[in-house]
Amino acid sequence: MEENEKEKIQDAEVDEVKESSTESDVASEEKEEKKSFKTEIILILIIGLLLGIMLKAEALKKMSIGFSDYKVSGGKQAYDLAAIEKKAKEDAAVQQAQAEEAAKAAQEQAGGASGSSVEDEGATQE
Repeated sequence: MEENEKEKIQDAEVDEVKESSTESDVASEEKEEKKSFKTEIILILIIGLLLGIMLKAEALKKMSIGFSDYKVSGGKQAYDLAAIEKKAKEDAAVQQAQAEEAAKAAQEQAGGASGSSVEDEGATQE
């Protein structure tokens, strides 16, 4: 009987050791997951920073905006804005004159038609 009790005690001790080792394993795995998550975030931030620096350096090579704009020579423009504006004003003046002429002609026709209808009414009343 003593042997059975000794075996039971040994089994109980072994179970306790196994349980305590699994708890420590779970805790260590959680710590590793937190460390890996933090590491991934830090790596993403570093990559983003390096990518931003690279893009800025390339943009500075191709673009010129800011303090040194006065040093950039003006390029030849494809359109002469002054000539386009002058032409647009002339076209607007021509269209306005045509609209005024059309309005006068419409008034004369309406005035002539209404005048003749008044005369026709006078003739019919007599």
